[in-house]
This record gives sequence, C-alpha cells and structure tokens, in this order.
Amino acid sequence: MKKLGIIAALPAEAKCFQINELSFEAPIEIEKNVFLCISGIGYKSCLNAAKKLVKLNVDGLISWGIAGAISDSIKSGDVIIARSVINHKNIYSTSYEWQKKIISHFKNSSYKIFDGNIVSTEKICASFEEKMKLFRKTKALAIDMESAGIAEVAMAGNLDFIIIRAIADNADSNIPEAVIKNIDNFGRINIGKFLVFCLFHPTQIYEIILLAKNYKKSLSTLTNISTELRKKKFFYFP
Repeated sequence: MKKLGIIAALPAEAKCFQINELSFEAPIEIEKNVFLCISGIGYKSCLNAAKKLVKLNVDGLISWGIAGAISDSIKSGDVIIARSVINHKNIYSTSYEWQKKIISHFKNSSYKIFDGNIVSTEKICASFEEKMKLFRKTKALAIDMESAGIAEVAMAGNLDFIIIRAIADNADSNIPEAVIKNIDNFGRINIGKFLVFCLFHPTQIYEIILLAKNYKKSLSTLTNISTELRKKKFFYFP
C-alpha cells in the first residue's frame, strides 16, 4: 500500500483538511497512510518537513497551500496544479500522470484550474514590480516559497510529487509591509505590533483588507477541493 505525505507551510492551509488536531513540524496521520506536516514558511522549513516524511517511507509528496499570482491570467481563488517549479538553481517537473488525473477530474467543475509553472523563492515577493520582474524572467503563473524544497527532496528520493496551490494575492497587488514585518514562521500575527504599525501607516489598511479577503477566498477553495481529493484518495492510491 502506498503512503502519501502532504506539506503545508501554515496551520490555516492544513485546516483545509478539516482535521481536529494540528501538530507543528511533526507529521500526523490524517487518514490511513496519508501524513500531513505543517512545515512553517520557506525553503529550509519545508525541506526539513519533506525529510521527516521520507523517514515515514512515503511514496509521494504534495506541496499544498496558497500561492501568489505573478501573471494576470490567474486570479484570487483560482487553483494551479503546476507542471513544474522553478528556483534559482533548477527546474523540477511534477509527476505528469498524477497531475493530469487531478486536472482532468476538475475539468468540468466550477473551479478555474491552471497547469502552468510556479516560481519558488527564498524571500517574500511583495510588490507588483517584483512580481512583474519574475514573470518576465520565467513566464510562470504563480509564486510560493516552499515547492522547490519539497521537489528537491522528492527528486533525490525518486518520489512522486505534485503541487496544489490556491491563489491568494493577485499579480497587481502588493503584500503590505504591516503583514510582512509582523508575522512569524507559521503565519501568526503579532497583534500588538501589527496594530501599532497600522496606526503609523494607515495607507496600508486598504491593502490589508483586500489581502485578507483574497486569503479567505483562497482557503475556501482549498477546503472545497480537499474534500473532493480525499474522496478520490488524492488520485494516488491504486
């Protein structure tokens, strides 16, 4: 029987699987032979999470969560099931048959599903200008900070690998500095510092409200598709 490992950077992304208990950094079995690990944000965090799942002898890995658009063709609430992930060193292809099974299943659904590429960076790409620069360089649709690290472990271990990401922020939006400076590695906001920052930078409030709205929309999409994927055993188990 195959085993599957899922990596989500944030607790909010993991909660889309509607599980009762969360464990930070330690994998938990959310159903028979399906393990979920909340890694924290970034390359090193997800690399370590992927290695922990490898120790459980998983056969496949899913990079799960939200991403930001860098192309105008993909919007908040849309889903990308990527063909490959690009970073500053390599291009890692996802498992073709697995990816195509999922895309085919959702073809006639109400969700907008894309199968382009994702860029994975080691720092937050916050501004419209940064996003446009990355798009021009790579022609990728979206950006995250975790998929390349997971792909690296998958390739080294000859494991199946896919990326499933819902889009939060659009390509033409900025991630407010108030958010970037006041969240921890698991996306938790320091409320006191956040409010003080907003007090002195009130022009960011509109961007914060827009980001929160789009973030909620992306999580709703993830929750809905996770229910369907679990019914179909993630299209992975024989």
